[in-house]
Amino acid sequence: MLQYGFSYNYDSLNDAFNAVNRKGKMQKKYLSPEYLDKAQEYREMRKELNEILRKKKAERTEEETSRIDYLKKQMNENAREQKTLLQEHLSSVSSKILSSSFRFNLTPDASGDPLKPVYSIGTTAEEFFAMQVLCRNVKKLFKISMSSRDEILSQLKMLLREDKSRYYIIRTDVCHCFESIPHDKLFEYLEGNNLLDVKSKSLLRGLIRKEFEDKNLRPLVKTPQTGIPRGCAVCSLLSEFYLSKIDEKIKSELPGILFLGRYVDDMVLVIHPDVRDIYYKSIDWYIDKLTCIYSQMGLGIHTPSDSGKCYTYDSADAVDLDFNLLGYNIHIDNGNRDSLIFSLSFDKLKKITDRIDKSFSTFDKMIDTAGFDVSAHYLFDALHVLTSNINLYNAKKGVKVGIFYSNQLLDNKSNLSYLDGQLKRNIGRLDLSTKTSIAIEDRGVIENRLKRKLALLSFREGFDYPHKRYKVKKQRLQTIKSSWA
Repeated sequence: MLQYGFSYNYDSLNDAFNAVNRKGKMQKKYLSPEYLDKAQEYREMRKELNEILRKKKAERTEEETSRIDYLKKQMNENAREQKTLLQEHLSSVSSKILSSSFRFNLTPDASGDPLKPVYSIGTTAEEFFAMQVLCRNVKKLFKISMSSRDEILSQLKMLLREDKSRYYIIRTDVCHCFESIPHDKLFEYLEGNNLLDVKSKSLLRGLIRKEFEDKNLRPLVKTPQTGIPRGCAVCSLLSEFYLSKIDEKIKSELPGILFLGRYVDDMVLVIHPDVRDIYYKSIDWYIDKLTCIYSQMGLGIHTPSDSGKCYTYDSADAVDLDFNLLGYNIHIDNGNRDSLIFSLSFDKLKKITDRIDKSFSTFDKMIDTAGFDVSAHYLFDALHVLTSNINLYNAKKGVKVGIFYSNQLLDNKSNLSYLDGQLKRNIGRLDLSTKTSIAIEDRGVIENRLKRKLALLSFREGFDYPHKRYKVKKQRLQTIKSSWA
């Protein structure tokens, strides 16, 4: 049990601190003022030392040379003091977590979607570190690994291209997944695991069966003792764990399952039906069985009777395959598998075009308040983020996002031409003739120059090799994304 660090002691909290700190996500409010003061002193000494070391040895004064040794000695001493102060702080936090009175506090926020409120835990250091350790414990013990969107779609694409047998496709999702998970069945799995330590079980019971049960707004599912708090970090893991148990039942109980891909609660099944009369099962039979399995686990799925919520396909039928999945539209012309095309879904195209429009409208509003230079800088940054590719902050090394890296499976290049058309239309509508922050005699010249520079941007060029890259600072990226909200 110790190998999983289930004790919530200093070592467990320190591991959590290091994991969060390496990603640059450690917030100062969860650390002691004494530790933060020492850390600031260290940064100031590091800055001074780097300034001296940037000089060539021959250019350093005697005072600077002796200062190097002094700073290194002070920094080593400072590092030891930081470690001591951090240990004292985390040990104090650990004692509070391990006390019988500790519990998570949930606050619902229904401002985004009143039907699916998001819940957040309290802002104390104890709740932050307890949640970090709890997530690490649950993820390691239950070996929770969520399939990536690209992984699911890549496997499906390869399968649809290469498989020559008759197949069914069922694409559906769980109805109100977070709000519907029954407490008794979830905790039957959790309580039955002897490796999960007593404190973790106690924290989960207090969070879900007590705190969430008391504060659940229940806009969708009225049944008591159901649901887990949407937005709470450990509950994403618990949802994945619970749904993975259903995946196992589907694979063991239903014949002919060739592929089961699930991203959160969105699911796609590829099935090889046995065509022999005695063993033949219709696609409706599979829908009924799926519905029954989910029902046994206290959940419901969308079926073909739910208009637009569930898609079914039999390759033996003389119709096109055409459905949306995880941002793509997947299409095959009437049984011709060589015609398989992955396009951006209507919703994905609309999301991007809305962001183009919002970038230009934000620019237009900014000019008279922030000035042309600041506004134009924003517009170029925003459009580069849309049309190019950037490194993803606080992620595994080398992970990138952007028009290519977020849509690598795209076959239909006309989608990119459509987006370039939307961009050109916005450029064409630019009008600085009424902008009072720009001198009247300069407006025409500045407008033409801006349009020429913006015309160089292109979704197609950002997508095609060598995949145009763009650098943008973390804070700048957050500002741009907030303007699209």
